Amino acid sequence: MFDIKALGTGRNFLGKVGVGIKEKVGQAIQALESGVQLSEETTRSIVDTLKQSEQEVTKIRRWMQSAELLADIGIWEIDHQKDEIFWSDQMYRILGYEPEQHEPSYKSYLRQMSPQEQERVHLNFIDSLYNKNSFEITYRIKLPNNQIKYVEARAIHFYNDVGEPFFTIGTSQDVTDWILDKQRLEKSLEENQTLLGEIHHRVKNNLAVVAGLLQLQWLKEDDPELVKTLKEGANRMRAVAGIHKQLYESGDYSSVALGENITKLVTDIVSTMMSEKEINIKSNCDRVYLNIKQTMPCTLIVNELVTNSIKYAFEGKAKGTITVDLTMSDDLVRLEVSDNGVGLPDDFDSERESLGMNLIKTLTNQLNAEYNFRSSEKGTTFSMQFLKEGREE
Repeated sequence: MFDIKALGTGRNFLGKVGVGIKEKVGQAIQALESGVQLSEETTRSIVDTLKQSEQEVTKIRRWMQSAELLADIGIWEIDHQKDEIFWSDQMYRILGYEPEQHEPSYKSYLRQMSPQEQERVHLNFIDSLYNKNSFEITYRIKLPNNQIKYVEARAIHFYNDVGEPFFTIGTSQDVTDWILDKQRLEKSLEENQTLLGEIHHRVKNNLAVVAGLLQLQWLKEDDPELVKTLKEGANRMRAVAGIHKQLYESGDYSSVALGENITKLVTDIVSTMMSEKEINIKSNCDRVYLNIKQTMPCTLIVNELVTNSIKYAFEGKAKGTITVDLTMSDDLVRLEVSDNGVGLPDDFDSERESLGMNLIKTLTNQLNAEYNFRSSEKGTTFSMQFLKEGREE
């Protein structure tokens, strides 16, 4: 039987349809309660209005039930004044019951959770109720058939004029598939991270082995030019190995702290080349993090520049200083390597076909960088700048 009085809460229905129902039923009730003898035509009009309203209510109910099924969302209400709870049919299904099999209650709802989950959900609900916050939580329940299900609950509370809670309406959604997919992805990501870390570790070790073999070879050679070439090759190997070492040790395989990497690299180069001169290193590097695609060419460029400074910059001098400056502003990275040596020779040509210059040209092209050399009797400075990848134009 259609309950006319139930439509008195028309404000709870959706949009204009709900407002229209309330107005129609309100007019019908007003006419019926007026005590005036109604004509047959007026009575028929009231009956038609009520039938039309009933059809619209049925349509709204069908919409809501369809939405519940499609989204796997159950609706629940709590009347705090009457201490009554209402569950929609889909709410029963989410909790593993049939509507006629179970009486809705807060205690039975909590009993489907572990003691720890019960306490967490209850405290969260009470806190939201008395602090007048929205309620939102994801928890795990155990169904009567022992199936485990994850549910996400949301609710808003309504209060009377003196601030007491009188009504709560909420939804509970089955998010089991989403949670399990997330857990599988997290596990897969963790496994891939472990594998990637192992790859970086192995690459670093293999490069170190090759660099060590080159070192053993140059110790056996008497040709100074061959020894120099072997040392340079070993240093390039160590430069790349250092990047993989930092990636492995940091656990962050997406970016490298470039400043820390090149500071250690420069120190290692000075130690490896065993120059008779006293070479001091000054490093002024901001915290700049780049991906490996940009870190690799930057590191190799510094390797070439510092190696050349040690070999050529301090001829006729007992000591010297190599300075590395690294800054970033608005995603524009600036790298500068300078020395206080004798400067570049008059016939220096940055375009000349030496291996070192070819490497620098190739690597700066990879970075889409602008670069230049400045030289005087006070020393040489190489500077370049490029955009950090990921910048939105």
